[in-house]
Amino acid sequence: MDLHDLTTHLIHRTDVRAMNYFKKKLKPYSMTPVRWSIINVLDTQKGITQTELAEAVDKKQTTIVEMIYAMEEKELIKRIYSEQDRRLHYLFLTEKGEELKKTLSPLVKDVHLFVTRQLSDEENNQLKTLLNKVYNGM
Repeated sequence: MDLHDLTTHLIHRTDVRAMNYFKKKLKPYSMTPVRWSIINVLDTQKGITQTELAEAVDKKQTTIVEMIYAMEEKELIKRIYSEQDRRLHYLFLTEKGEELKKTLSPLVKDVHLFVTRQLSDEENNQLKTLLNKVYNGM
């Protein structure tokens, strides 16, 4: 079987190329794709738990903990502890995090448009549908 006939290979090589391009565009802002995902999730789902965040960005909780600490040090996110259970905390973007989200949103949109520029709107929708179907089937 030819390597380029394997869907897993095609997905992987596409992901590597797209992520490298995305990383290059985010680098001047000291940002990574995963950190961008965290900012994006916290912008739309204010006050979620660390476990919910890990699930939303599809990362292990241990990875998320490290990123939360790093992003907290950069004053991009903050934790607010539960009054009922001090072990539980909720995550929010800080004002600085919200400003970075506003700054990066056009850049992220441009990256998306660059990556999908060869696709029509219909093809892009089909691709998203198919990739979600493959993902959800695993």
